[in-house]
Amino acid sequence: MEIEGNPLGNSIDAWRHCIRGENQFFKDPDDFRHMLKNYSIANNRSFKYMKNDQQKIIAVCIHENCKWRVYASLYKSDKLFSIRKCNLEHTCGDATLRTRGHPKADATWIAQIMKRKLRTQPAYTPCGMLEDIRDDYGLELQYYTAWRGKEKAMRDIHGDETTCYDKLRRYCRALKMHNPGSMAEYEIEPATQKFIRIFISFGSSISGFHRCRPMICLDGTHIKNKYKGCLLSAVCKDPNDSLYTLAYAVVDAENDKNWEWFCIKLKQILDLHNDNRSFTIFSDRHSGLLKAVPMVFPSSHHAYCLRHLVDNFRTQVLRKYPLHNKSYWASVLHNAAYAPTRQEFDATISRIVQSMPLAASFISNSDPNHWANAYFSGERWGIVNNNQAENWNGWVKDARSLPVPSMIDHIRIKIMEMLVKRQGKSLAMTGILCKKILKRLTINHMASRSLKYCRSSSTAFEVYDEDKSYKVDLQQKTCSCKAWQLEKLPCKHACACLESKGYSVYEFVDPCFHIDTYKQ
Repeated sequence: MEIEGNPLGNSIDAWRHCIRGENQFFKDPDDFRHMLKNYSIANNRSFKYMKNDQQKIIAVCIHENCKWRVYASLYKSDKLFSIRKCNLEHTCGDATLRTRGHPKADATWIAQIMKRKLRTQPAYTPCGMLEDIRDDYGLELQYYTAWRGKEKAMRDIHGDETTCYDKLRRYCRALKMHNPGSMAEYEIEPATQKFIRIFISFGSSISGFHRCRPMICLDGTHIKNKYKGCLLSAVCKDPNDSLYTLAYAVVDAENDKNWEWFCIKLKQILDLHNDNRSFTIFSDRHSGLLKAVPMVFPSSHHAYCLRHLVDNFRTQVLRKYPLHNKSYWASVLHNAAYAPTRQEFDATISRIVQSMPLAASFISNSDPNHWANAYFSGERWGIVNNNQAENWNGWVKDARSLPVPSMIDHIRIKIMEMLVKRQGKSLAMTGILCKKILKRLTINHMASRSLKYCRSSSTAFEVYDEDKSYKVDLQQKTCSCKAWQLEKLPCKHACACLESKGYSVYEFVDPCFHIDTYKQ
């Protein structure tokens, strides 16, 4: 006895013959109904139910005089559903449907055929579904039908979104039980029991962060499920310059209160694992972060994302000067941010202010101490943008369309898979430096071959690069170009001096870039 299943790949050609005749068995009445819909869509016919329940289904052609008829019922002995009697020949002539739609291509049918894809691509949009249905099945359906179909499929996969928040308390308890050292905090309104926010950080992520650079990138991104909200994240870079997740949270909105709460929770997990380093915290200039970071991390260095700053410069300053070349002046601001000395920074900013006097207040209010290399007092490892956080937002893009419990677990699985994959790669690594860091150092080393230098002491050099000269101190690990101090990696000027002394450039690279650190 063979039980029918849906044809592999939902092929329209296979559907034309998916209802074959008497003694054809199906998993259950719902499976039979879906197969019957597929059959009618593929053959461009329609039907109506004379009887339709869990015990017996009788379907007939929509044309009264047509003899097409299918009778299926449940076998009481083995609980299998099968076709008992049928006449699959239409006697209504050429009475196919004269439309590009189909009455049986409803939300339930869409949910059934799209469910498999929505499991792996929750961000799959109704518009995308309509395009694929048109291409694969030749049907043109309404947007609302596709939207309802997606809603039903997501509900079947993840449960009712209105009640799924009840699972979070159990999820947090299980997470802390099976992942020692993790933090999973869930908050609700006591009076209404309404969900407010949840914070997640895994013990393995926290302990691994000790081997990463003491930098944290903070950002928020919108959630795209039915009830919206915001996903906050704290990420950084591992020794191989790759994305590393430290913590994330789901909140009702990105506001001052939630950012303060998130930073407090973040500080708690760092204190819990005795991580007392001085951190550099990267973020945009959201008001909540401008208040929370100095309050919760008073000894840290707060770095503003240069890309967001330039965007603000375009909207707040350049828009008021329509005749100015916006791309050019945005690049000038970039140059000011990268300038290694205060003299160069001030000279570049003077050019901007002379051309656009309104820029003076913008520069002053943005506080260059938080974004200009010449004035920033902390360590930035050559990073000026909050790209890591933006990359993380893209990395979890599909998860952001899921209900909150499924979203949190989807991100957990992605983090787990990433850590396992990198652990496997690290075991195959040999040498001293991680691959991405070695590539950057090799570029610097090759560029140093054409440089001239002279020695002023056993560890001090003057290096000539085109029409400029730079002072290098090997003992202090500094170069007047500031690249060595900023990136913690010998610049091309330092490489030239190290090679002249016969030193290994690897010995002058910060240990946070070493393979041994990555493996730990």
